[in-house]
Amino acid sequence: MESQRLAKMAVGSIATLGTIFLLGVFGSSPRVHAQNPPDAYEASLIDEGFEIAPVHLNLVGRDRNLVGLGSYLVNAVGDCNGCHSSGAPPLGFYPYVTGKNPYFNQPAKVDPTVYLAGGATFGTVGTPTGPNGYSGPIIVSRNLTPDKNGRPEGGHTLAEFTQILRQGTDFDHIHLTCTSAQLQDILNGGTPTPPCIPTGPIPTFPGQPDYQNIPDGSLLLIMPWPTFSHMTDHDIAAIYEYLSAIPCIDNNFSTPPAGAPNELRNDCGK
Repeated sequence: MESQRLAKMAVGSIATLGTIFLLGVFGSSPRVHAQNPPDAYEASLIDEGFEIAPVHLNLVGRDRNLVGLGSYLVNAVGDCNGCHSSGAPPLGFYPYVTGKNPYFNQPAKVDPTVYLAGGATFGTVGTPTGPNGYSGPIIVSRNLTPDKNGRPEGGHTLAEFTQILRQGTDFDHIHLTCTSAQLQDILNGGTPTPPCIPTGPIPTFPGQPDYQNIPDGSLLLIMPWPTFSHMTDHDIAAIYEYLSAIPCIDNNFSTPPAGAPNELRNDCGK
C-alpha cells in the first residue's frame, strides 16, 4: 500500500511539474496563443467582406479573418473607395467600370484599375481667408494601396496607420500651415503660390468679432478621422490587414497634390 501511495505521489508531482512547465512555455509567449476564433456575427461579416471585395486579394502571410473583416469595413461601411479613387475617363469621379455605374441605374462594378489609388479632388480648405483671397491648395485624396513590401498607403506601419486614424496625423507634410514668409509671398503675388494652408480672420456679422480661422496643416483636414478615431484597435488592424492584401497601384493617371508631384506614385517593385 505504501509503495502504491508513493507511486501516486510521484505521478502527481510529475503532472504538476508538467503543468507548470507548459504554463511557463506557452503562457509567457504571446506568439503561441492562437487568436480567438470570431463569433457568429463577426464570421458573417468576414464572409461578406470576401464576397464584396472588388479586387484579387493576396492572403499569403496574412490573417484571413482580419482581411475579410477589413474588406467589410472598407467596402460596406467606410466607403473608402468613394473618396480614395479618382475614377477613370469617361466617368471621372465615379470609380466604376464604364457601363457599370449604379448612379446611372446600371449594375455596379468597381473599376479595379483605380481601386483605392487616390487622386479624387475635394477643392480647397475652408473659405478664402488668406492674402489676395487665397484659400489654400486643392486637397487630393491619397493612394492607399500597399507598396512592394505590403504596407498600405505607400509604406506606413500599423502604428503609423493607427495614429492617422486616431489623431489625423499627416505624415507626408504636404500642406502645412502657411508661415509668415509664405503669407507675405502670397500677398506679394509670388508664383507659384505656396501650397500651404492660410489662416486669418473671417468676417462675420456687423458688430460681431471676426471668426479666427486657424487650421492646423499638420493634420488631415478632409479625411473624417475624428469619426474613425472611435474604431477599436481590432477594427483598425483589420482595415490595415485588408489594405495590405489588395493590389499595388502606381498612380500616374491622376493629378497629384500641389507641391507633391510624386505623392500618388507607389513603388510596386517588380
